Amino acid sequence: MAGKLDVLRTVAIFAGLPDAKLEAILTHLHEKTFLKGENLWVEGEPSKGLWVVWKGTVKIYKLGEGGREQILAMEGPGRTVAELPLLDGLPYPASCAAMEDAIVLNMPPSTFHRLVESEPAIARAVIGSLAMRLRRMVALVQELSLKAVRERLAGLLLELAEENDTFELHWNNQEIAARLGTVREIVSRTFSRMIHEGAIEMNGRQVRILDRARL
Repeated sequence: MAGKLDVLRTVAIFAGLPDAKLEAILTHLHEKTFLKGENLWVEGEPSKGLWVVWKGTVKIYKLGEGGREQILAMEGPGRTVAELPLLDGLPYPASCAAMEDAIVLNMPPSTFHRLVESEPAIARAVIGSLAMRLRRMVALVQELSLKAVRERLAGLLLELAEENDTFELHWNNQEIAARLGTVREIVSRTFSRMIHEGAIEMNGRQVRILDRARL
């Protein structure tokens, strides 16, 4: 596992800061551990500060009627979460939970505000981060409203694979369904069709893409 300073160097809003400044920031970050499925916060709660993922993966999600879950984003090491409530002063618009055992670093709201006021570069980077999240939300709305489940699943697999043909799928079918806005049974059937058509192979949770065009 990368050290705290190594992870902080990869955080977009702190990009370009010298190590001396990053080490000073680390003194204001409090380490917190969350077990898989445990909430970091729940929709409607007031802001608890800036969160930086150090280890593991967390999900931002909404619950609909009947408890159906829609995952809005998944963030891993080096990613920040929950900037919006820090800026508008309103409660969390969605909930956040650990998708696996996770360690996160938390900066209290008052410390975050002082840091932004003293470092204009961080303020500009936070605006850039929010703009990126808005673009991701627009893309998610497009996926859910305009694309079939097969297209959504193919897009997710290509995103996870990046430039590789083989990768580990760390989420179960229920979590994938929550990300794609569907149900577990449809995800399972879609995987089966992809395998039958020769688009992918699966060995446990290891996925090998055989033909990207057939996805």
